[in-house]
Amino acid sequence: MTVGLEIPVFGASAASRAVQLGASRIELNAAGSYPAGGLTPSLEDLKQVASVDIPIRIMIRPRGPLPGSRARDFVYSDEEFEQMEAAVRSFKTTGLLCEERGDGFVFGILREDSSLGFESESSTRLRKCWVDKERCSRLVAAAQPFKTVFHRAFDEIASCDDEGHAISSRDAWDKGLGDLATCGFDATLTSGGLGNATQNVALLELIVTRAEDLRIEIIAGGGIRRHNVKEISQRLRLEERKFSELVHSACLSSGSEDIDAEEVAAILSQLQLS
Repeated sequence: MTVGLEIPVFGASAASRAVQLGASRIELNAAGSYPAGGLTPSLEDLKQVASVDIPIRIMIRPRGPLPGSRARDFVYSDEEFEQMEAAVRSFKTTGLLCEERGDGFVFGILREDSSLGFESESSTRLRKCWVDKERCSRLVAAAQPFKTVFHRAFDEIASCDDEGHAISSRDAWDKGLGDLATCGFDATLTSGGLGNATQNVALLELIVTRAEDLRIEIIAGGGIRRHNVKEISQRLRLEERKFSELVHSACLSSGSEDIDAEEVAAILSQLQLS
């Protein structure tokens, strides 16, 4: 089986470009939101790309990291959660999403132990965090019958018990996967922890293997480019997996949200060889 490429796109024109270049799936984000890590697109964006013949996954994220804050990302207020829930319902109301095509939504909400306070960035990383099962379950229910993906908020979970211990003694990632299964998620996008996929490939391999048992798709992303995609795909044995068969790369031209056609072609070529 050939491993496919999911491309996160920022605006409708970029989505059409990704399809033309051979993407297997697109993650639709608001134009201009790449620096924030991708935010909820407009209904107009969806209208402009709804005729494509590959799955569309819509980002549901009201904001990026709070400027100047030491608070962990993906922890949202009640008002922000209501915005997320309303966005899911609004996209569904358009009637433009197609269950048979594999369309869906991408989101993630965390809870955390705030007992260590917010004195420094290091204290943020040491605070344990976990899936906000109550809110995520509500969003998964709101999204039905469409697919749901827990995004790279999972990396925060996978790294929150990384205190220099051996991977075999860490279990936050495993509990996190169990929580995703409980919520009803179909997939998660992750680099196996904070940083990029190559830095975390050993843990990422464990995550992919465990997720197969839970029937959760793992979309490997984070720093994946032409020079490392073959190695990562082979290390994770993606061509042998039943549920995890895509890698995720923005393939952006330097300093812009434009897709680099040469990068896409090179990644697809490397995947053919993996």
